[in-house]
Amino acid sequence: MKPAGRTAKRAAARADSRKPRAAARTSATQPAPALLVQRHPFLTAAVPLALYLLLSFLTFLPQPHTGGDSAQYLTLARSLVAGTGYTDLYDPLQLPHTKYPPVFPLLLAAGIVAGLKTWVQLKLVMVLIGGAAITFTYLFIRRRGRPVLATGVALILALSPGVLEQTHWLLSDVPFWMFTMLALWAFDRLRPHQWGRFAVAVIAMTLAYFTRSAGLPLLLACAGWLAWRRRWVQLAATLTVVTPPALLWWLRARNTGGVAYAQEFWFVNPYQPDLGMIGVPELFGRIGENAFKYATIHLPVLLTGGLGTVATALALLVTAFALFGWATRLRRTMVAELLMPLYIGLLFVWPAVWSGERFLLPIFPLLLYYAATGAARLLQRVAPPVMLAVAGATVALLLMIMTPALSAGVAAGRACTSQFRQGETYPCLFGPERSYFDVAAWAAAALPDDAVVLSRKPRLFYAISDGIRGTNYPMSADPDALFSLADSVGARYVVYDRLTSLADAYLAPVLLSRPAAFCVLRSFGTDGTVVFGIRPGARSLAPPPPGTPQDGRFEACDDSYLKRPAQRPPAAP
Repeated sequence: MKPAGRTAKRAAARADSRKPRAAARTSATQPAPALLVQRHPFLTAAVPLALYLLLSFLTFLPQPHTGGDSAQYLTLARSLVAGTGYTDLYDPLQLPHTKYPPVFPLLLAAGIVAGLKTWVQLKLVMVLIGGAAITFTYLFIRRRGRPVLATGVALILALSPGVLEQTHWLLSDVPFWMFTMLALWAFDRLRPHQWGRFAVAVIAMTLAYFTRSAGLPLLLACAGWLAWRRRWVQLAATLTVVTPPALLWWLRARNTGGVAYAQEFWFVNPYQPDLGMIGVPELFGRIGENAFKYATIHLPVLLTGGLGTVATALALLVTAFALFGWATRLRRTMVAELLMPLYIGLLFVWPAVWSGERFLLPIFPLLLYYAATGAARLLQRVAPPVMLAVAGATVALLLMIMTPALSAGVAAGRACTSQFRQGETYPCLFGPERSYFDVAAWAAAALPDDAVVLSRKPRLFYAISDGIRGTNYPMSADPDALFSLADSVGARYVVYDRLTSLADAYLAPVLLSRPAAFCVLRSFGTDGTVVFGIRPGARSLAPPPPGTPQDGRFEACDDSYLKRPAQRPPAAP
């Protein structure tokens, strides 16, 4: 009988002798472009990355994001740099922050410590993070043995006007996308003994979870996959890494009475709490509304940069192919296959008013991958050259559809950047948004340093005004609610804006019902943005008699509301 070791060596030698012949047969059937992609991974990864960086700088938008989240992240980063802890500096009460996890503010804080002070400098870091996210997407798909598909998806991501726009804002979605793709790449085809790659996977997953609360589906997918594959040691190690910081974050919110997403989730509309909470029927309605919006608005924008019949049809086609492609992968389930339904389920049950392209961004590459996988499965009997031609034609068609949005993005980027270079701090802002920025910039010079302002977006107001604190005015038309809040935080000012309809719904009734309690400090723009002063003892001032016409007239504020009261000439004797 032959020794078992010698038999195994001979079998391995025969297998190795067959590899060159098998490789030769494979090479003979592969088109030249496919062989180029297979043999030169660094080159094929560099081309999409270079295109992305070029287009990112051509379409770059130097102005700040007009939402409050961006200003919140920047404020949290500054609080970390200042050594005041993870604190809401904009809030008059200086409460510990408990809503947004700390990884993204820590990244911004590191940039600030490194010398990046302005919005524009920090936004350039976001561009680089977006490039890393595209690279990890490429590596993830290539690890699955699909180098041509990896290159195609990376090209689409690099050219997508919707993706390019997301990389121009100080928001956590692009870093979350990067950490998610890094985790998926590291977990994919992970062997039980590969502890180095396992460490990368767990660290990336943990960073993703503490970048956005929406990272919970990734955590569940990773833990579920390890349990399904009976990798109990790796599962225990994962839970050992993730559980302590997650528990500390939860205890922080509970012990400080802070705001968490779970508290806002059950509102019909978090911006209109007076509408109450949802029930099971409303939850199903929310799922339907979100499914419609993501399929017909947000996915088309990410795919093509715009809306319309062609973009919607393309998005629905991608969705159908992606569903089929995902189903064909279930026999070889990895973390990505578990993540898809969990994350989409989270998007569908999230408040519909929060839906947007940026929340779809982390799984957008997976949708493209599964769609291409599904299409390839349907065309599996087609010769490789024909399949490659179909893939090339698809990318070319998509590029043609993207071209108008790309051209518009380049034109807007050049125009806004030109204004910025000419000294315009906040270029390409118009209407109510411009007026709101003007109010905040004026407040920095005109209001006392200890002023407290009630406004629609106090986080943005704080960032633009360079430190004027404030909070949201109450989402209530009851004057007592506003006066109670103003008294509790020491607010003497309230901004009536036209950013949304909320000021008309909640602030206008209070102003009109108690005109004697307010005075006009200054008006901005032609859209009706006004800064009001809140008079001392406003709560005790009597409302006008019933039946009095509400003509919207208010007295002017005196100089005591300003930082430096104007010097008036002495009165004549």
